[in-house]
Amino acid sequence: MKNLLLLFLGIAAIFFLGFQLSNYIVKPSTAEVTQINDLLIFTDSRPITPFDSLGTVEIGFVTGTQYESIRNNLIKRTKEKFPHANAIILKFDKKGIDKCEAIKLK
Repeated sequence: MKNLLLLFLGIAAIFFLGFQLSNYIVKPSTAEVTQINDLLIFTDSRPITPFDSLGTVEIGFVTGTQYESIRNNLIKRTKEKFPHANAIILKFDKKGIDKCEAIKLK
């Protein structure tokens, strides 16, 4: 009897999880982000999953004004300042103070 109950609960759990996963609707704005040095990089976007904000990293003048050099510098500084961060949200500013928000996805 106990085994039958466990089997029923297992099947119910699989059915419930399968139903929940199939409810997710892919929208035109849905995307997969790039991961660099163990950080997920969100540029001009925000994660849809809940997250905790750990703080902000700013940079003024860096050698080079190309996206990659600014991004890599922000990644390096984030890893140093917030070692538990698993993602960043990049925010670029025309006035030269680029920054990112270090976050921990739940």
